[in-house]
Amino acid sequence: MLDYFLLAMRALKLNKVRSFLTMLGVIIGVSAVITLTSIVGGLEKTIRTQFESFGSNSLYIFPGEPGGGRGPGGTAVNKLSFDYTKIIKNVPSVVDASAMVFTTGDAKYLNKSSTNVTINGIEDNLEEISGIGASEGRTISKSDMAGSKMVAVIGQTVKKNLFDDLNPIGKIITLKNKRFEVIGVTEKQGAVFGVDQDNEVNIPLNTARQRFQIDRPNFFFIKIDDPKNIGSAQRGIEKVIRQFLDKEDFSVVSQEQSLEFIGNILGVLATALGGIAAISLLVGGVGIMNIMFVSVTERTREIGLRKAVGANSKNILTQFLFEAVILSLLGGLMGVVVGTSFSTLLGNFIDTAVDPMYVLLSFGVSAAIGIIFGVAPAVKAGKMDPITALRYE
Repeated sequence: MLDYFLLAMRALKLNKVRSFLTMLGVIIGVSAVITLTSIVGGLEKTIRTQFESFGSNSLYIFPGEPGGGRGPGGTAVNKLSFDYTKIIKNVPSVVDASAMVFTTGDAKYLNKSSTNVTINGIEDNLEEISGIGASEGRTISKSDMAGSKMVAVIGQTVKKNLFDDLNPIGKIITLKNKRFEVIGVTEKQGAVFGVDQDNEVNIPLNTARQRFQIDRPNFFFIKIDDPKNIGSAQRGIEKVIRQFLDKEDFSVVSQEQSLEFIGNILGVLATALGGIAAISLLVGGVGIMNIMFVSVTERTREIGLRKAVGANSKNILTQFLFEAVILSLLGGLMGVVVGTSFSTLLGNFIDTAVDPMYVLLSFGVSAAIGIIFGVAPAVKAGKMDPITALRYE
């Protein structure tokens, strides 16, 4: 085996540039698989961290049923009511519940603006339920809710866009042509699915309902006393809301179910992206086969000479197969280095997570490609007639 390896390496060194160009398809394929799947892995990690920051004892109520309860255009028909907050709080194991609404618009201060801001209408208890507090100033209070006050807690991105290093507390901003006093700045949350969670403004729920004519909650955020009671609380909430709505009109979802659902979507996405990138590996395999056929033709006299001095068809076949496999393995190894390095570099700008499974899989596929696409040229070399080969010009 060592002799075959040394012979293969010697043959590849004679045409270094051609060997590298042959490996390029494999390098691009492997590095693309690793990079794309690491981006998806980083996205999943970010989402998981975001959900886990809310605690494992959270439930959510959304309009419509997953996969059903859809209206025209494929959107869920929202039949939820703000009145459900009171009845949800009476369900055993429920510590607290909060309705939420949201809309979008631009936030403005003097001549500066933050575009496509998410404007959340929240209750005063959301900080206790979600664990997201204020890094500056304060959050929405009971008096803000009761008086439908025109106050706002802005996100870190909004603060940066509107105020730079200026203290925003007490300043007046405009949201959808309505004036709000800034009373606080939320803690940094980061991005989920590429959406900046810090480009948002929280205002009192009653204010949002009155000023922006919102008559339905977008969802409910519920806190349970103990993660062990998630199942029973979920069933209890479904039971009380079924008094007002049909089963397909709402969904009570746990954090674990949300993560599983998102994980399934991201898993499909990672597989799809990995499959698209793997096409480069097939192209690389075709390149290896093409170059090996050229190599067999160029070395016809060498093959005839080796057979004349005692080498059999198996020896010749093994030698050329070794060359193809070494090309693909070296390409795969270089692809792993390039892919992991690029993923690490991307990690300075977005969250990435290199999955060892995809690294091993892409490297294994590159090795298999060398064997699969190297067989035909190797068989051709092995079957050559020594006398004809020696006469070849």
